[in-house]
Formats: sequence, structure tokens, C-alpha cells
Amino acid sequence: MASKSSEIKTKIKTLLDALVTAGTLGEVVEDDFRESNLFDRDLSAFPAAILTSPSISGDYLTSNENMRTYTFEIVVLQKGENIASASEIEDLAEALMDKFDNDPTLGGKADGAVEPSATNPAPVTVRGKTLIVFSITLKAKASITLTF
Repeated sequence: MASKSSEIKTKIKTLLDALVTAGTLGEVVEDDFRESNLFDRDLSAFPAAILTSPSISGDYLTSNENMRTYTFEIVVLQKGENIASASEIEDLAEALMDKFDNDPTLGGKADGAVEPSATNPAPVTVRGKTLIVFSITLKAKASITLTF
């Protein structure tokens, strides 16, 4: 049986893959910790989204349930040379947030809802090229039944 974390991450990846199919993203990569530098990867298409593993916190809910919060970062990279207008990065961030706003429980995997938020975009120079980078933070909340 898959862990709640794995179930949520799989659903997030499915939603991101749909953005690739729609042409909003060029590529989605799951971070597997084999490469330590998120910015120095050989990505095949832009904008690229890198889905990281979550941090997990918990809180008391009832006498037989806890509420866990799975915080995922989706790091989005776009080549500076691919940006055609000043609003393009904001539009991209909103398209990603809209995808998660419109599936607030991730298909029932996060029964406590999902809170998406975005960071400010910033330029990063890698291998002599400029990348525009921002991240989408997803806080997916799920109740966990205790078995004591």
C-alpha cells in the first residue's frame, strides 16, 4: 500500500503532466536527490517544473485522527530568452496555481484541502544563461486515522 505522501505526490505529478499536455509546461521532473543542484540539470523543454519531496508536519485532529500537512515545492525554471512579455511569468504562476485551486482535495487524496502559493520570480545565471525561477508551494492536508 502506498503512503499518503506518495499518493499525494502522484496526484500532483498527474496534474502537472496535464499542464505539459496543454502546452503550459514543457517538462515535469520528480526530484530524486541524485543531483544536488536544481539549476544545473539537463532539462529538455522549458518551462520546466521540478517536483520535490515533501516536508511533513502533523497536528492533533481528534482522539483517533491526526491532520498531516505535506508541503511540496514545485520549482519552475524558464529560459530568460524564452520570455516574450513582462506578464508571461505571472501568467505561468497563475496557471499552475489555478490547476491546484480547481482540485482542492487532489481527487480526495488531501481531504483537508490544498493551499497553493507562489514565490517572487528571480533571475539565476547557470552555465552562462539566465533562468527565471519561482516556486509554487503546495500545502496538502490529509487526515490520518490512528491505529493504536
